[in-house]
Amino acid sequence: MQTRPYEKKEGKRIWLNREEQDQLLSGIQDQPRLRIALQLGLHGLRTDEIVRVEPGHLRDIETRQDGTEKFVLEIPKGKTGAREVPIDADLKERINYLKAADQDLGKHDPIIDVSKRTLRNWIGNARDELDGDYSKLGMHDLRRTWATDTYYSLAFEGVPIAEELVMSWGGWKMTATGRETFRENYLGPVPDHVTAQALETL
Repeated sequence: MQTRPYEKKEGKRIWLNREEQDQLLSGIQDQPRLRIALQLGLHGLRTDEIVRVEPGHLRDIETRQDGTEKFVLEIPKGKTGAREVPIDADLKERINYLKAADQDLGKHDPIIDVSKRTLRNWIGNARDELDGDYSKLGMHDLRRTWATDTYYSLAFEGVPIAEELVMSWGGWKMTATGRETFRENYLGPVPDHVTAQALETL
């Protein structure tokens, strides 16, 4: 976990490393909707976007020669307009499994049909399952974690438009103000796994 204090208010911003992300999710393995909600946060969705995700928003975009599939989640009514964000196979499978298990969940019904307040309470419940200083972890820190992890992972692989991709997937406006917001409020310290990869090249 890496933290930085806010400049203009009390509290701190938090970025989880990959091991901590796994710990957060494994502690709520028996609560499928809560786990999906937090996974959506760790894929860059805002709280008000999480509670509007529907099974019909999933879309396959590619099947590679080795059989690997790639997926995106459509966000039709994001804060800055419609967008798509890449998601991993595990999240897609969990959403599809939940839809199959819940006869009342239709293709165009919200998967996480709760209020934003309830969602914030849910992450409080997830924090309680963990050891360590997670008491200040909020839903927005999951989005922050995703932005930083994704940006540095792409940049380390030499993707020349890493920042533009993350801003597009995350729904930040491609303006000077949007870029400033992304860099100052979301882009955090280099994640541990990227540092470890970089050290292997020395």
